[in-house]
Amino acid sequence: MKVLKLALLGIGVASLSACSQLHHVQLSDIDQTQGELTPISIKVNELGFDAAGTARIGSKVATSERASENMEIVATVLALMNMGPTTGNPVYNDAYADQIMQQVDAQCPTHNLTGLTSVRESTNFGTISGEVVRVDGFCIK
Repeated sequence: MKVLKLALLGIGVASLSACSQLHHVQLSDIDQTQGELTPISIKVNELGFDAAGTARIGSKVATSERASENMEIVATVLALMNMGPTTGNPVYNDAYADQIMQQVDAQCPTHNLTGLTSVRESTNFGTISGEVVRVDGFCIK
């Protein structure tokens, strides 16, 4: 029962301490000479998970010294497997941003776009995150 209360307290604190992080922004020029502009906005997201961070938390709350050492080894191995530049936590579906082109087709059937702004960001809730790709711009009719 004590462990359950501790876990619920941890989840409550983690959910109150979320923060957002901007990873990348790219802007383009706006061409108003080709026709009427209609704004479009596309946003796709996926759930991210920091397995190494979760294993480190597990090593801190482990009930025995041996279990704590094992969890720390798992955390180290997971961290070494994911070395290199990253933007946000790993996601379960790597192709989640592929939906953007389908939404561009739906919102701008002419495929004439201008003034595109692409944003890559994440919102972190402890070891879980919301990984977001957003594209805003104008469709030329």
